[in-house]
Amino acid sequence: MNTTLLSISVSLITSITLSDAHASPVLWTLCTNELELIETAIVDVNQNRIITQDDHGIEQSRTLRDLFFAHPTAAPQNPDIDTPQITMPAGMYVTLADGQTVFGTLADPSDPDHLQLTLFTGTTPRGDCSIDLEHIRSISVFPNFSRTQAHNDSDTITTINSDVLVGFIEAVGTTTTIATDHNTLNLSVDQIQSISFANPYALTEGVYLSTSDHMNLRVDQFHFDLQEPMSLSIDTDSLGLQTEINTTWLLPADAPTGIAVIHPNQRVISLSSISPSLIEPTGGRSWTPTPTVINHDANRVLSSVDLHSPVRVLYPIPEGSSRFACTLSGVINEWTDCDASIIAITKLGVRTELFIGRINADEPMHDINIQLPIESAHIEIRIDPGEHGPIQDRVIIEHPRLLIES
Repeated sequence: MNTTLLSISVSLITSITLSDAHASPVLWTLCTNELELIETAIVDVNQNRIITQDDHGIEQSRTLRDLFFAHPTAAPQNPDIDTPQITMPAGMYVTLADGQTVFGTLADPSDPDHLQLTLFTGTTPRGDCSIDLEHIRSISVFPNFSRTQAHNDSDTITTINSDVLVGFIEAVGTTTTIATDHNTLNLSVDQIQSISFANPYALTEGVYLSTSDHMNLRVDQFHFDLQEPMSLSIDTDSLGLQTEINTTWLLPADAPTGIAVIHPNQRVISLSSISPSLIEPTGGRSWTPTPTVINHDANRVLSSVDLHSPVRVLYPIPEGSSRFACTLSGVINEWTDCDASIIAITKLGVRTELFIGRINADEPMHDINIQLPIESAHIEIRIDPGEHGPIQDRVIIEHPRLLIES
């Protein structure tokens, strides 16, 4: 091959490689305050607005106050690239009542009513925190412990041997003290798997940013574009962080893993987080499988519900529920054909049909996003067998979500 042809070949290969790299941006899923889910590429984000880009390269700017959250749709994976593993310091994840999660090493406090913590991002120490124990939900060696933690009326400690101690936490540090009904026990930090406090969540209005090292921080200012290092300025007072005023942190470009916006009078929840008050078979059958929740790791609101066969499911919904959205998606097979309906029921028993439609190979899915009647108290989702009976009539309720207003 002559020099000219070689040069052309190298140029073409380089052009194709660069084109492919730009053609596959990381997609994020945004949830608006009208419950719309938007999958899009993110170009630039700060504390005020988010700039996205669609498949045609058209950019759009949205204010952050118009969103509930934004998460990567799926983490990028490349099996051909070895990702270096960061060795984290030995420490614990601390989740606060306001929803923040930080990571750090424990120290013995001068005041037993406070937790003394040296805060880290990755392997970088960021300063010393002094946090009131009444503002803490949990402390754990596990990064996502707070997601599975149930609220209890008493403090609990789970040891590395899975023993559970129930009582009142008197102090936390390199040695933790718990007063039980029988005695007072002192445990060293290396004996403890997790600590749960009897403190309820009290989410605080603002913007929260989650990171790849499992932090969730309420931020005053931040900026990222997924290409250059992310900068952020956190709410130091909420963490009792002793640091210089106006200190800005820099984190790796791939650190952002989610944004959540806590509004003063609005919130979004998943219908999958509510236990049905009624599950009964339809189509004359005597039994039906219990619907299965398909959990979403990044955000519970993106979870789904699997209706394995024709069924009527009744969900009690919180007071103030004003809008409902989901996608009804059939698992299409040769005999799939069923009738679907969604009905809102008020406290007085007034029924309002929100949706009715057929699910089959010709109409495999339906998007629903609709205002609820005032004082709606229940949502009924019903799947009835169609032309071929109940055979292969399986429907997924994708991302069923409720807007709650107060």
